[in-house]
Amino acid sequence: MPGFVDVHSHVVPSGDDGAKSVEDGLTLCRLAVESGTEILFATPHAHAAWDTYPRTPERLAQFDAAYAEMRPEVAAWGLDLRRGWEVFPSEVGASVPPDFLLEGTTAVLIEFPGFWLQIDDAIGVVEAAALLVEEADLVPVLAHPERCRAVAADPGAVRPFVERGWLLCLNAPSLVGGHGEIAMRTAWALLNDGLIALVASDGHSPLRPPVLSDGYQAVREQLGHERAHALFDGSVLPWS
Repeated sequence: MPGFVDVHSHVVPSGDDGAKSVEDGLTLCRLAVESGTEILFATPHAHAAWDTYPRTPERLAQFDAAYAEMRPEVAAWGLDLRRGWEVFPSEVGASVPPDFLLEGTTAVLIEFPGFWLQIDDAIGVVEAAALLVEEADLVPVLAHPERCRAVAADPGAVRPFVERGWLLCLNAPSLVGGHGEIAMRTAWALLNDGLIALVASDGHSPLRPPVLSDGYQAVREQLGHERAHALFDGSVLPWS
């Protein structure tokens, strides 16, 4: 297996639905490194103000303190832990896009609204956010399209995003049924149509770990080593 690069996880405590303590976060990081991950981005939620986990000064402080404690410890294990954010589309314009960078890249992780949200024109909302990132000379990385109602209904609707050079990023559990039948079917449709640039874990907990190996093996079996390697090794990212 390649040394995995995982651009989407919730392994650093930030007051969201990921790790609840530094100890929990270290447990998740250990799972990541033991399953082949070499670079892991901690990407707390930056939700809209009306949603569960908006980006607040208190959450920023919690994330900063936990990250500073965790990073040197996991580095000793061979894991390069980096900062980032998972940004709800409406929040991209609430701050300067570089504030949300995946550390060491010129990319910003924007989430497709999940199936549990009733969002009018979800694809258009993501497009508007991605355009703001593009206008800042940065690259949008668009998280879990397979979990968005609108994309599941019409996977081809995101082809123009790919044609612009935006990077679509699946959740690895979707490839093996971890997010349900619809997400799995949509994930493979997007992948087989050549619309996916990379795969991440979106790991939150030991029950939903930051592990890419199962998804990697599924892609390797279906599409071959070269395709699997390119989706999991981070080579498509715009490294700075």
